[in-house]
Amino acid sequence: MNVTIFPLDRLMIDDISIPLGMERNRVEALLGIGSTINNRYYYYNHEMAIDYDSNDKVEFIEFLGGIDGSLKPVIYGISAFDIESEEMLEILKKNNNDTVDDSEPGYSYSFSNLSVGVYREIRPEDVLEMIEEMKAEVILTENNPILENDKRRAKHWSTIGFGVAGYYQK
Repeated sequence: MNVTIFPLDRLMIDDISIPLGMERNRVEALLGIGSTINNRYYYYNHEMAIDYDSNDKVEFIEFLGGIDGSLKPVIYGISAFDIESEEMLEILKKNNNDTVDDSEPGYSYSFSNLSVGVYREIRPEDVLEMIEEMKAEVILTENNPILENDKRRAKHWSTIGFGVAGYYQK
């Protein structure tokens, strides 16, 4: 499945176009009725979520599968989850006139000119701290599958979302 994000404009899923501002009933005609949790509609095994505004129009679309998900959204010709986080950050900064909201440095960044945001639960620095704590408690760090998975996840974004103009300025 080809998934392409066009910031401030639309999402393409193969040949299906979901523009920002599309009415919910039109989205449902294309994608079906999503699972609903707190007025958020989930699709594709909960790897994609759509939020609607008070007029039932698409306001925000987010991909939640990260590096392990089956959906691999592409933005600016790059697979957002497959590229390392720092490289994706630089691409987004460049396309956002080098400005970024980094109020949660390392975990979350938003790019207000693009209405794009990225998030991850764990940073490489967090993994290094975990390793030191494990060593202090004499816990095996070599070939530790949980630690290896955390190292891998820390290098990539867990989510990427985009919304209507001004979404991150609310």
